[in-house]
Amino acid sequence: MLTLCLAVVVVLLGLVAPDVSQATLTGLCGPLTSEEAQLGFCQKSLTISGSWMMILLSNTSPDANGGFIVADAFNLPEGVAATLFSTSNPEFTTFLEGSVQTPPFGARTDVISLGGDFNNAFTGGGDSPNDGIGVGQSAQFVFSLSSTGVNEADVFNSELIRFNGFTDGRSDKTGVQLESPNEPPAAVPEPMTLLLMGPGMAGFMWLRRRRRRSSGV
Repeated sequence: MLTLCLAVVVVLLGLVAPDVSQATLTGLCGPLTSEEAQLGFCQKSLTISGSWMMILLSNTSPDANGGFIVADAFNLPEGVAATLFSTSNPEFTTFLEGSVQTPPFGARTDVISLGGDFNNAFTGGGDSPNDGIGVGQSAQFVFSLSSTGVNEADVFNSELIRFNGFTDGRSDKTGVQLESPNEPPAAVPEPMTLLLMGPGMAGFMWLRRRRRRSSGV
C-alpha cells in the first residue's frame, strides 16, 4: 500500500509540475531603412525557456559585401532585467540596459555590442571593426532573465542588428523578420517533467509485476 501511495505521489508531481517549455523563433535580417540596397544579411533564432533566453546570430552576408555584426539590440518588458550569462564570442564586451539609442529606430532597452555607451554602443560599436561576427560566422548569447513568462515574439519583433566594416566602407542597420510569421513558436517540454513522470510510471510497472507474481499469473 505504501508503495502504491509513493508511486501515485511521484506521478502526480510529474503531472502538476510547472509546464515550463522552450519556444524558438527564427527569422532573417530585413531592410528597415531607406537605403537603396541592403548590405547586411543574417539569420537569427531566439529561444526562451523559463527565465533563460538564448539568441543565436549568423552572418549570412555575401562574401563580396564583407561586413561584421557588431551590435544587437532588443526590448524586454518593463520590469524585466537581463544578465548576460555567457557568449560564444568574447569580443562582445558591452551589455547595456536602460534606454539605449538606436537611431533611426528610437531606443531599445538592451544592447550587446563591441563597445560604447548608451548613445553609441549600437550606432558606433566597431567603427573600425576587426572583431564581431564575420561572414559565415555565428555567435550565441545566453541571458538570465529576472522573470518568467516573457513573450518571445515581442522580443523578437523589437530586434535590431548593426553591421559595420563592409568592403565598400559602409555600414548597415536592420531589423529581423520572422520566417513564418503566421506560425506559433514550437514548444518543447522540459526534461524535468519527464524525469518526474518516469520514476512514477516505473513504480506503477514494478507494483503491477509484483501483484502478478503474488497472484501466480
